[in-house]
Amino acid sequence: MSTTSLVILAIFTALAAVGALGFMRWQEQKRLERARLAVVHSDQMGELSMLGESLQPWLSAPMLHFMAQEIQYHGGELALLKAPSNKRCNKAMEDALTWLNATPRPPAKLPGQVKQAQEVRHSVQRLQELIRASHQQHHLATDKAKQLLQEAKLLNVKVAIAVFDSKATAAASVNNPAQAIHYLKKAETALQQLSNLPDELKPVLDNIQQRITQHQDERQPAASGTRLEEGTDLLNAEDDSWKKKHF
Repeated sequence: MSTTSLVILAIFTALAAVGALGFMRWQEQKRLERARLAVVHSDQMGELSMLGESLQPWLSAPMLHFMAQEIQYHGGELALLKAPSNKRCNKAMEDALTWLNATPRPPAKLPGQVKQAQEVRHSVQRLQELIRASHQQHHLATDKAKQLLQEAKLLNVKVAIAVFDSKATAAASVNNPAQAIHYLKKAETALQQLSNLPDELKPVLDNIQQRITQHQDERQPAASGTRLEEGTDLLNAEDDSWKKKHF
């Protein structure tokens, strides 16, 4: 074999080796990308399942349907990736079927304790992020996304009002109308900041304003009594001082 043929063969062998190495690296990158995507879809399913469980007592049927459909979407992507399922994903798929077939029911009472309320609000804020992400990925129509985001916003406001109401009630129970008014006014402000107050919250605002007026009326006699007592104490002190000087 001539020198030229050997050189050509060596070049061809080297190119084949580089090509084979490049193909192997491409396959490895694809494998790693599939594994990464499988983790992403699995995590999304688990998170949606967890959020749905924690917020279900206060979510509407359309919101639960959105979460169920998102879980099913991620489940379908996992199937396309031929990724193995796990208990977390299986449970999420079961939750999705439950939520799609669930019958509407009245919302449960919201927590009035600060710690529990904060947990609910954090879950709602995360749900809002997932709604926006779904809209950006074109899984959710704009009008539907606006409707769901409005529901989440209202739920956040309701949680805040529940906490303020609980604190106001506690203050009133220990005969502290000033503190009760403080928290009721916070609740009133939260409601008045809504651009369009829903009909379901109008009686709530009316009740809060009535209670503010009631507590303000309670403060008047108390304030007058306090001023009277302060004046009496001052007169008694002056009288004692005068007696000490003259007797």
